[in-house]
Amino acid sequence: MTLVLVSCSSGPSTPSQIDPAAVVTESRTWVESSRPTPPNGGVAGAESRTLETRLWYAPESLDAIPCGASGCGVLLLAHGWGGRTARLDVLARLLAARGWIVAAPSFPLTHDRTPGGHQSGLGDLLRQPGDLSFVLDQLLVAAAETDDALFGRIDPARVGVIGHSLGGATAIGLTRHPCCTDPRFIAASLVAPAVYTVPIFGGETSAIGPPTLIVHGTADQTVAPRFAIGLYESIAPPKILVLLDGLNHASLIESASDDPGNIPPTAELLDAFFGETLAGGDDLTAALDVIEMAGHEVRRQETVLKEGEAATP
Repeated sequence: MTLVLVSCSSGPSTPSQIDPAAVVTESRTWVESSRPTPPNGGVAGAESRTLETRLWYAPESLDAIPCGASGCGVLLLAHGWGGRTARLDVLARLLAARGWIVAAPSFPLTHDRTPGGHQSGLGDLLRQPGDLSFVLDQLLVAAAETDDALFGRIDPARVGVIGHSLGGATAIGLTRHPCCTDPRFIAASLVAPAVYTVPIFGGETSAIGPPTLIVHGTADQTVAPRFAIGLYESIAPPKILVLLDGLNHASLIESASDDPGNIPPTAELLDAFFGETLAGGDDLTAALDVIEMAGHEVRRQETVLKEGEAATP
């Protein structure tokens, strides 16, 4: 499956997209002193939270849909339980090559090298939405500092989140739970979200939230597709559900090597979704049409139904 999208026309000196190999990648470590890291698996906790964060961005702002006069859109990537930000490199490079600033923190107790083991860190999910908010704070500080590579590069009005598996649950907490909602995140994509962990936040998931794209593989044996379908049916529009035939839990977003596998189509879809919801692009309908023509299932509802209306299947 290949999605063909058209970006804004490029100027004489600034391209509309670049080779993903030319994307700048760096790691920054930020420490939040106001929230603790609990003890885990026999390892002592801390009074602060250390967020090692991987960044991807083009060497300069591109003449592309994500970028405008106030800077470019920023997408925060939330990894899954036992995940690793390095496995998101292919996806992040593809998005950064289209103009997005991409950031992926390693959550203190759920990444694959967690001291004490991520297997006992599931309860820290409650704090992970706050981690994303904190990282966004630091990115905005960096973008305001004249000696920083990100100076002037981030538009604070164009902020989205992409969450995979437990990271999908994190994104639900960030956008749909009173404990953790951050209104600066105005669009969300949930990739194979571990919906059954969301009760850790307490209370009910709000039906009202930002535009949401849910993506799930039909061959996922880690998180059954029925959870994605149930979530889609329970939330208010605007919402989209994409069920990719034959893909498993990780193959649509993670790569353990330089082989991109099925990730480019996912990146195309995410670029089109966030381009429309954050930056006024118009490529999303075409992207979804291509997915449907390739034999995958798409459900979409853009507006709240009026009494007596039926939802589009």
